[in-house]
Amino acid sequence: MKKTEKKQHDVLTIGIVLTNVALYATCYQLQRPIEPFLVQKIGADDREYGRLQSFFSFVQTLGSPVVGSFLDFIGPKIMFVIVFGSSALSYGILSQATSVKLLYLSKIPTILQAGFLVAQALVASITRGHESERAAALGRLTTAYTVGATLGPALGGILGARGDYYRGARLAVIGSIFSMLLAVLLPKESSNTNQSTDQHHSSSNHDISTKKRGQIALAKSVWPLLITKTMTGVTNSILGTALPLVLRDIGFDEKRLGLSMSVSSALVAIVGAFCLGPLSLALPGASLPARALLFKTVAVLILGLAASSGISILLATIIALHAAIAHVLATSMTSVSVGSVQRNEQGTLLGIEHALFALSRIFGPSFATSSGLGILSLCTICALIDGILALLFPVLMTDILLISPSSKSKLHHNKSSSSDYHILEKEEHDEKKQS
Repeated sequence: MKKTEKKQHDVLTIGIVLTNVALYATCYQLQRPIEPFLVQKIGADDREYGRLQSFFSFVQTLGSPVVGSFLDFIGPKIMFVIVFGSSALSYGILSQATSVKLLYLSKIPTILQAGFLVAQALVASITRGHESERAAALGRLTTAYTVGATLGPALGGILGARGDYYRGARLAVIGSIFSMLLAVLLPKESSNTNQSTDQHHSSSNHDISTKKRGQIALAKSVWPLLITKTMTGVTNSILGTALPLVLRDIGFDEKRLGLSMSVSSALVAIVGAFCLGPLSLALPGASLPARALLFKTVAVLILGLAASSGISILLATIIALHAAIAHVLATSMTSVSVGSVQRNEQGTLLGIEHALFALSRIFGPSFATSSGLGILSLCTICALIDGILALLFPVLMTDILLISPSSKSKLHHNKSSSSDYHILEKEEHDEKKQS
């Protein structure tokens, strides 16, 4: 494929993906500000709400590695159709959920609801070999999600405030079906993006490179990032469950709660669109997530003080700032990790990442609603966890080999690592030759 044709192909692909991600997020977020009220209306308490969130995360934990593995074999186009079909089924059940059992049942189809994972893998493969471009592209992807996450809660809150807690779910069914149709329009080549370049290698060289990449990336560079993302996922899930309940209890109705969530998402969208690219250039590799961890720790401490004060505007503002910092941290770690593996491993890697992230959210919601701790105590615990990670992260990442242009240069001058470098160099040379 010629450069101009490839560029047109990539622009069309990314355009469809960004549109679908925004729609995917809108559908998911429509019910988010309503769920605490819906659980209450059905007759359950806050503990049940926490258990419901934990069950959803458990289902996602089971499904994410499955989606990631299938993605590497069947490609993003078919996987997108499956994902959006599962989403439509989930929202369809939710639109009829008049009991706690049906609420739990509506979460089961979400085992394949991993649209953002598929989108990340596709965008990462298109921008392979360009660290700052990849970080910016992943940032725009998250921006597309947060555009939907900005529209969804506000719209869902408005619909729910009118007394019908199921309108959002019915609208989400229609949106998910439309996303299925958009996925069918993805260019044919994109369904094989993860496989096309690797099919031109000999089988023996492919086996060797996969083994070497697995040893370098998974054993040395990816797992510290995944561990950090998992633990910050625990703290985010605790806060993400407790804070909507705190806002509800200090007087936020469905409409105001939805608006608050939308403001947070809007700030995340702005940061993703305009800040992530420059930040990744100024703080390359693991430097950006290291700084973000420190800022997140401070933000959580301030969040606890704001929540205990009961000043709703102050609390909503700090929640938005914390969401933006958490976004920078999560996206920068994903950019570093996917840049450390070869293209046909990215789907599997992202599946593992999303599974661990979902696993981290199994414990958090139940702990937030069942521990009996106040919001200040919960924030203190979360800040302690984030603070420990901020101290350990630079140590974990000190001697890690990151496959980036700069690290390749270092490898080139390191005779003991010359075999690994030549494998990486040959693969990317072949990829450029094919394009």
